[in-house]
Amino acid sequence: MSKVLTKVNCPHCQGAKVVKNGRKKDGTQNFLCKSCGKQFQQAYRYKGADPKIKHLIVSMLLRNSGIRDIAMVLQVSRVCVLNQLLKQSEKCVITPKQKHYKSVQIDEFWSYVQHKKKHKRWLFYAYAPETNEVLGYVIGNRSAKTIKKLLQMLKDIEIEQYCTDNWAAFAEVLAGQNHQVGKHLTRHIEGVNNALRARNRRLVRKTTCFSKKDKYHEAAIKIMFQQWNYDYHTF
Repeated sequence: MSKVLTKVNCPHCQGAKVVKNGRKKDGTQNFLCKSCGKQFQQAYRYKGADPKIKHLIVSMLLRNSGIRDIAMVLQVSRVCVLNQLLKQSEKCVITPKQKHYKSVQIDEFWSYVQHKKKHKRWLFYAYAPETNEVLGYVIGNRSAKTIKKLLQMLKDIEIEQYCTDNWAAFAEVLAGQNHQVGKHLTRHIEGVNNALRARNRRLVRKTTCFSKKDKYHEAAIKIMFQQWNYDYHTF
């Protein structure tokens, strides 16, 4: 029968109910956390496999650090950082907390991938001030078609009022809806924009930090919105 250890804490949940769980092929002791069910080792031959390092990668990403910066500070490879970025984004799901919202604000962000002039990427997202959450987002070109994709994501939600700036495409797509226009009606989402720019260098207007591939760009944004919705106090 396995003996419960008291001196080893789980790096995933910080739980103390940890037991020995066999050894790796190289003889390294393996542990199992009875609280969260995850396995781990006390020491890792490769730093990138350490759960603590994986957590730091995501934390630094959400604190405006670039891929090279993270790799240098944590002394892991850039490939390790990028792989963790993709793995973490796969766990993220943007799901509205309610079925009904009184008012939703929509705005767009300019960004780019690889080349500032040739590969522009516009991020459109919907924000609900009453719950302080992002309801959905889409990345594409700056067009009515991209806005329609965003609204399609919100089709199962009852929204009483949409608030946007005076860009003509919003009026075109939201025709027939309760659509209100004005800077004073989008001040909440503008505040969110400022907070997101402070946390993700890819969204800063005059940035030199950018993703070389769309999949990394989209993964970073997905993690950012997940963090906003469920861990806003850390922003």
